[in-house]
Amino acid sequence: MSGLMLRRSWRPASLWATRVASGPAHRIMCTHVGAGSGGRSGGVVVRSPPEDLPYTVKGLKHISIAVPDLTSAAEHYRCAFGAQVSAPVDQLDEGVKVVYVKLPNVAIELLHPLEANSAVAKFLEKNPSGGIHHLCFAVDDLNSASRYLEDLGVKRIDDDGILHQHPALNLHPKDTMGVHVQLQQAN
Repeated sequence: MSGLMLRRSWRPASLWATRVASGPAHRIMCTHVGAGSGGRSGGVVVRSPPEDLPYTVKGLKHISIAVPDLTSAAEHYRCAFGAQVSAPVDQLDEGVKVVYVKLPNVAIELLHPLEANSAVAKFLEKNPSGGIHHLCFAVDDLNSASRYLEDLGVKRIDDDGILHQHPALNLHPKDTMGVHVQLQQAN
């Protein structure tokens, strides 16, 4: 089996079968699904990340929530949870108006579309009451993360023309268990 590269992964074996069958010059195959070292924490098995992971997730940077009414959503977080909320900020390059909600352990971005054809407007068409738009993780090396995830077959969302305040990589929900995941370069 020359050219076969073994790598631990969270991806189900069924997804790897299609990748290996149609594979590129080097083929990737999952070496395990449930095996791994680690211990127990609160009765739950804890597994260590793969040793060959070329980047580190530094933490949850923010949770973005698309909302149909930005003012009432900001007031809800302020009054119901005692959170600090920013004044609305227009992010014209992304076609959204944003309110930042600061909680002790995480930030929340409340997103409201400025344009009818923005990604957030399309999300609200499908989810009129709003909902979690994406999770953003800070990583220490965005370029390494990009290459590694591309090798795993994780697709990006086509975000040509979208500028971010920080370098970012948007991963397609079909490859991240139905969740739009954004990776940003840690400061």
